[in-house]
Amino acid sequence: MVYADLHVHTNYSDGTHSIEEVIRLAKNRGIKVVAITDHDTLYHYDKVKKICEKNNIKTIRGVEMSCYDFDVYKKVHVVGLWLNDNPTHVEELCNHTLKCRDEYHHQLIDELNDKGLDITYEEAKKFSPYNIVFKMHLFQAIVNKYPEYNNLEKYRELFAGKVSQDVDLQMGYIDVKSGIEAIHKDGGIAILAHPCEYDNYDEIKKYVSYDLDGIEISHPSMKEDDYPLTQHFAKKYNLLKSGGSDFHNIKLTSIGDFGLTKEQFDDLEKEALQK
Repeated sequence: MVYADLHVHTNYSDGTHSIEEVIRLAKNRGIKVVAITDHDTLYHYDKVKKICEKNNIKTIRGVEMSCYDFDVYKKVHVVGLWLNDNPTHVEELCNHTLKCRDEYHHQLIDELNDKGLDITYEEAKKFSPYNIVFKMHLFQAIVNKYPEYNNLEKYRELFAGKVSQDVDLQMGYIDVKSGIEAIHKDGGIAILAHPCEYDNYDEIKKYVSYDLDGIEISHPSMKEDDYPLTQHFAKKYNLLKSGGSDFHNIKLTSIGDFGLTKEQFDDLEKEALQK
């Protein structure tokens, strides 16, 4: 049974549900510990903590940093957990990424308009009340006006192909070494998120040399081969084990299907606090 979900998103980044809705879903599934790890976003932790306390759920201050390995031109997502009350080093890097991402998405709207999808930034911003506009919000604006686009295949058609070194460099991603260092400066532990998504396995040894603390061993993107592989790297490099649902939207992923057992969480918490 999943006891702790340490990778969860809300509508403070690119999730589609409020903090209240997310915590209620977690409570209904029997989750006892939640880390809200919104993309490059930290400022809402006090609200998260208050809502979790009201629902008798333990919470950990977290973030998912949009990092990049410029040696091999790969995205690398790093989850920071147990950050302190004043994570200024992480926040400074994340604010840069958000600014660059926002500028690029203004440009992306022009490209969508050229394809005949008549949406504006203002229309997308209605779906992102607390932050910049992410791709998910662009998609929500499209679906609101063009209901026939309301499926995962259309989303991938519009956005999954927009992956290239040129686009990556425009997004303001954080150098992975700098991201790990910032998490440590702010008292947290650095976890390599879903290495299967961006094929980060070959670079794990290098990230360990940057003092990477852990790796996700439970995630909805993982295939059958990824489970023993993540365990192998955890053992080989003495990495802490974390995991979660990477929840964004109830129609895509369920809270409670991925994460850590109580024993796994207790081991992680013990090691994290010692660090």
